Amino acid sequence: MKLDLAYYILDMIQTMWDAAKQMELCYAAGNMEEFNALSMDLWDALAAVQTVSRQEIPEGEKIRLADACTCAMESLKEIKMLVLTKPKKVGWKLAYELEPIIETAAVQFYYAGIVAKHPGKREEFRAFLENTEAFGLLKKADAEREYACDMVIAVTGYNHLDYTMGCVQSILENMPEGVSTELVLLDHGSNDGTKAYFEGIENAGVIHVAVNGAVPGVIIKAISRGKYTLSVSNDVIIGRRAIENLYRCAIEHEEYGYIVPTTPAVSNLQTIPADYKNREEFQEFTEKNNVYDPKRHEQRVRLCNPVMLMPTLLYLRRALDMYENTFCHTNSAYSFPDDKHSLWMRRHGYRNILAKDAYCHHFGSVTIGSDGVKAKEKDMLYLEGRKEFYREYGIDPWGTGLCYEKELFDAWDIPAKDNVSILGLNCGIGGNSLKIKEVLKEKGARGTTLYNGTQEERFLQDLRGISDHAFVFSKLADIVSETGKRKFEYVIVDDPIKGVDEKELAEKLRDAGIEIGELAFLREKGRQE
Repeated sequence: MKLDLAYYILDMIQTMWDAAKQMELCYAAGNMEEFNALSMDLWDALAAVQTVSRQEIPEGEKIRLADACTCAMESLKEIKMLVLTKPKKVGWKLAYELEPIIETAAVQFYYAGIVAKHPGKREEFRAFLENTEAFGLLKKADAEREYACDMVIAVTGYNHLDYTMGCVQSILENMPEGVSTELVLLDHGSNDGTKAYFEGIENAGVIHVAVNGAVPGVIIKAISRGKYTLSVSNDVIIGRRAIENLYRCAIEHEEYGYIVPTTPAVSNLQTIPADYKNREEFQEFTEKNNVYDPKRHEQRVRLCNPVMLMPTLLYLRRALDMYENTFCHTNSAYSFPDDKHSLWMRRHGYRNILAKDAYCHHFGSVTIGSDGVKAKEKDMLYLEGRKEFYREYGIDPWGTGLCYEKELFDAWDIPAKDNVSILGLNCGIGGNSLKIKEVLKEKGARGTTLYNGTQEERFLQDLRGISDHAFVFSKLADIVSETGKRKFEYVIVDDPIKGVDEKELAEKLRDAGIEIGELAFLREKGRQE
């Protein structure tokens, strides 16, 4: 597609967005004659753009403009029906479904149709993105920001209606008291009755995307209505007080950025021992487990998120920063989105928190499980995503320090003791050294200090996000001057230290003036001295 034609199409999409916005104003003013005229003009424009896109975009191009037009046309048809059947829902549908679909179509086309072929247009694209209505809240001063509610709870569904019904019902049964909430339900082109089920939920805002994946990120404007955002996959059952505890985590700890409950059927060692065989036993377990306790808020270097809560402003800042990686690249599910979100939090001074006092049940691999991608294709997509991640951020998402070493901590008795100093050396992004601190915290110890030293500067930025002090060292003699300490109750080393034979590690540390309480060296998994 020629560049001048691409810009012409982009102008047409923006004109359609203006028409949808004008429709919202006309409806609010009761000007139905102009509303109807605009709706017919918009339909014709959508059909024209869809025809042009099918004619001008070669087969195999990663541009889904025709599908996005289908989504907008289906939304417009439904809005026309709601005018007659449920007029009170029209304003919301215009503002949070039709307008965002068209705006998202413009953003996606801008990237795939222009930036992908002309990388020099990226700054121009970023300026366009920053000025979209989706990110409008970020342009307002703190005093001007207003929210419709304390928290938006957003559920995304794609078929699997039985799971979705259980998920939504568990949310409705566990709404926190004293917290104003809005439920936003996003249906991604389901064909099993999910859309009708969502529309039957009283007082919920429903966004229907007719073609799965055609307008990624379309929900951003709707979630901006809440000061906090709770995102829930449709294969989750919420436990008692889980939402209340997650919300309390956020409002009581400004440093918490990315908060996830503990669940089964998730990687990253995020579950806890739980024995239940049915819903009644699950409720009994969560009644006992989900008692708010900050000691059980475990900081992690990364998190996986079947359920996720964060301040909405933080959600928007992260989404804007990482928009291309999250919403514009194909096969984004295989480009390590959890790792990217966790990395953003670490590098911006926020903590990734696993809330063990907010247990929920996760069935696993339901929301995106039926994507039709074969195992070999998935392996290749993950491999490409891993390479892309390294190129973009300078670290391997599956590298050292990704998570703690379970066998080590199952065997390691770490008693509660106040004012403990921990030294991590060459721990990658720090999963193991951080775990020592979090074990002590959960046991009630106070005054724990975590030092992380690395011989690879590429890890320093991430280590700063989880450490009390992080530094680069070239030789062991640097450690005392960098930390100002000689005694460490715990020393843990993941990767070999350059110039030091692992068999002589303890001796060499002592020669460098470091007094060691206990030493763990992860090259020999689980060995302690």
